[in-house]
Amino acid sequence: MQSDTINLFDSIATKYDLINDLLSFGIHRFWLKKAVAKVPLKDYYSILDLATGTGNFAFEFLKANPKINVIGIDLSENMLNIARKKSKKLQLEARFILGSATEIPFPDDTFDIVSISYGIRNVNDVDKCLLEIHRVLKKDGNFVIVEFGKPQGWFRSIYNAYQRIFVQNFGGLLSKNFYAYNYLVQTSNSFPSGNDFVNKINQTNLFTFVRFYSLTFGIAYIYTGKAKK
Repeated sequence: MQSDTINLFDSIATKYDLINDLLSFGIHRFWLKKAVAKVPLKDYYSILDLATGTGNFAFEFLKANPKINVIGIDLSENMLNIARKKSKKLQLEARFILGSATEIPFPDDTFDIVSISYGIRNVNDVDKCLLEIHRVLKKDGNFVIVEFGKPQGWFRSIYNAYQRIFVQNFGGLLSKNFYAYNYLVQTSNSFPSGNDFVNKINQTNLFTFVRFYSLTFGIAYIYTGKAKK
């Protein structure tokens, strides 16, 4: 249920950034920088960051070009409160409002770019989320998605052991919520990645030039494309 997911992220919000940095050795921030570099960032572009959480992706866009307009939406008010505090601390001006990635509270053809990082696997209807992304993008507007994947080959067994030992146990211990980090591992392992997710996007017939880029042996992927209108 969506309410369970909201409660989950509300419960881990205060330690979310710290745990992510520790568990990924900070590499998740590098992945976001690479994703930002995959889309054009012209002055005064409007960007919507879905499932923005504590705002990390939104801030990476603003670091790349302070002359853009960024709005982040999320269903976790606790996450949004942290994002707002970070906005003041970093002196990066972004708006953060309560909102759903499957019922985006903006009119059609509003944004030049729609982004979402580590969040599309948590929405209650992926197809509806993709439909909403298309709806609010301008013609030829870009989407950029960052999501965990399933490493292939020799690295997969190493990564699976890392997930069990560190992500589930260490993340659960630090957050005092073992269920949350079990859930995060399970959803990242079950969500389609690479070509499988590109095929899912293409099946909607809403986007063109859909591409994917593997990150760190396939631990995560960047997906990009343009809206058909």
